[in-house]
Amino acid sequence: MKSIIGWALAAFGVIGFGAEIDNLLNGTADHTVTGFIIAALFVLGGLSLIRSARRAKLPPELREAPVVVRPALGARDIERAVLACAQQHGGRVTIAEVAAGSQLSFTEAKEVLEELSRAGACTVDVTENGAFIYEFNGLMPREPARTALDR
Repeated sequence: MKSIIGWALAAFGVIGFGAEIDNLLNGTADHTVTGFIIAALFVLGGLSLIRSARRAKLPPELREAPVVVRPALGARDIERAVLACAQQHGGRVTIAEVAAGSQLSFTEAKEVLEELSRAGACTVDVTENGAFIYEFNGLMPREPARTALDR
């Protein structure tokens, strides 16, 4: 029932907008601003009722979706997260690997990796496919040291 009333209110508001525009075109508009405001209230009220009716049909656990708040990371924490991800991947990472392995978005991961590259912390290698691979030489596995017998 809420949904039907909501649609009726929204339609009434749209008709009100049309009537006010017609009055403007004919030059008979006395209270145009008031008419637009009332029409907007009808449309918004109708849409609110429609949304409320749809939410009522959802299972109780989905009605109140939890708000996920991501803690703000400082610059040091972001660099540590990127370096930890690079260490886990043997010193070579892509933007997508950093984004998947940390709390950073793809865009944030790209910006941080480019910043580290400019600072000289890593080098950038472009594959044949056009993917950027960021190499952290200090995090790559070391070759075993040669002994005097190996020479």
